[in-house]
Amino acid sequence: MLPEFSIALLPEAIGPGGHAALLIASWFGAGFVEPLRASLAVASVWPLAVLLAGRSALALALAAFSVAIVGAWSAEAWQDLLSIRDDRRIVADEVAGYLAGLALLGRTGWFGAAGFGALFLLLDRLKPWPFDRMEAMAGGVGVVADDLAVGMFLGLAILLVRALRTPIGGK
Repeated sequence: MLPEFSIALLPEAIGPGGHAALLIASWFGAGFVEPLRASLAVASVWPLAVLLAGRSALALALAAFSVAIVGAWSAEAWQDLLSIRDDRRIVADEVAGYLAGLALLGRTGWFGAAGFGALFLLLDRLKPWPFDRMEAMAGGVGVVADDLAVGMFLGLAILLVRALRTPIGGK
């Protein structure tokens, strides 16, 4: 049985400036596509993330930081405009968390970045302790903080596994 796809629309009575915030928070509409919301948003930055990671982890970290700042602003605007806190249609936070985790990993390649994305989305969906506590932070910061923490935790965990698998002497 195939999943049913739908597009969740927003109220029309949104003032000037609200459209930009809602567009960014939904990661340019990906957040409106059920049930693919976060997966579609992460997949949309996957090629850019792989290219940036191959060239400069710093560039990828700056991209993650930029998306986190703009994502927090847009999530807070979403809450102010629609009176819905951490709406599931807000997916810019997942993009920021994915990029932050990949920035820690550095060069991963296409399949590594895709695998990381799948693990990230699974862990983000499960939202284990202590990540679930971060959502309680006020405003857009709380919306983004848990996803950044999940991405960075997963990135560090993979780095640790890599280090433990590498024999002493590096061969």
